[in-house]
Amino acid sequence: MVQWSEYVRADGTLDGEKVWRREPLYQGMNGRYVERFYPEKTGPGYIFKALTNGKNPEREAWIYRHVLDSFPPIYPRLLASSEEGAGEAGWSIFEDLGPLRHEFRLELALEVVKRMAWWHAFPETHWRGLGSSGPKPPIEQIAAEMGSRREEMVLLLKEAGLSLDPAVLDKLIYGFTEGTFLSTFRVLSHGDLHLGNYAKGANGRLYILDWEHAHLNSPFWDLYHLIDMSHPMFPKRLRRSEREKLLDYYIKQSVYHGRKWDGEEFIQGYCRYAALFSLWMLLLINGDLERGDSVWPKGRLLAQWAETLANLSGCLDRLSLDGGDVKEPSGRRRVVGGDI
Repeated sequence: MVQWSEYVRADGTLDGEKVWRREPLYQGMNGRYVERFYPEKTGPGYIFKALTNGKNPEREAWIYRHVLDSFPPIYPRLLASSEEGAGEAGWSIFEDLGPLRHEFRLELALEVVKRMAWWHAFPETHWRGLGSSGPKPPIEQIAAEMGSRREEMVLLLKEAGLSLDPAVLDKLIYGFTEGTFLSTFRVLSHGDLHLGNYAKGANGRLYILDWEHAHLNSPFWDLYHLIDMSHPMFPKRLRRSEREKLLDYYIKQSVYHGRKWDGEEFIQGYCRYAALFSLWMLLLINGDLERGDSVWPKGRLLAQWAETLANLSGCLDRLSLDGGDVKEPSGRRRVVGGDI
């Protein structure tokens, strides 16, 4: 029987002297790496994950034991993890799924939506012990922050060539701070379902990775991260028709699992949610660019900015379809307004 802890130092990092080869896959916000390692020259590889964030290091192992144990096999198997109480020296070892390509394809995103609608169909009481804290602030807090930075946001958009009617911005902000657009229930949320956290393995099966941020939230949270959330290391180009197809498919799959939505009302609600979240993301990215201290390269941040702005524009235009006015004047400036 393999003693996985023998490959890990006391500080929770991989012991390079005890493995044949190691390959860094990505670096966490705290500077530690997720790595592929090979204990022997002729044997299989495994994935070593040191604690890469400041959250509870036992969280992902807890999710595996109490949440994913009832799931179909759409996640990499957890082979070992540090003992409870390891703190910043926490670690996990997973099966190696082989090289993964994180390229946006509509067919694969639809498959993720199908699985998502299934896990969203469980009542929140099914997930006992699961909290509501995610890797980013809840939408109510985002709305409150946007309200305090309203003028900054208007100026930032104007400089970017997108002139947003202040009345539209107010409706987005204060609708959420007052709870107008929020669901009355919560569902299991993956928490961080961006393009880098799902892919097809070498066996052709869908795998959804990195469940340590799973929590209870609105169904819009997972949908936004899948559809409109940008990431500096995993860029994608989303057509507006693809957004519509993904949302329509989610609604249809929800019905299959016993949850019915008013289609147009759901899509309008999503676009309000996504627009507000994207506005907040623009402020976040702009802050990283101005400070110049981000772990992400400047070129990646600029690409993320452009992707977020395009997604915001798409959601605002979709909201305007119910009678609002979207004008395309000459030049690159866009004017987005209307009754949302």
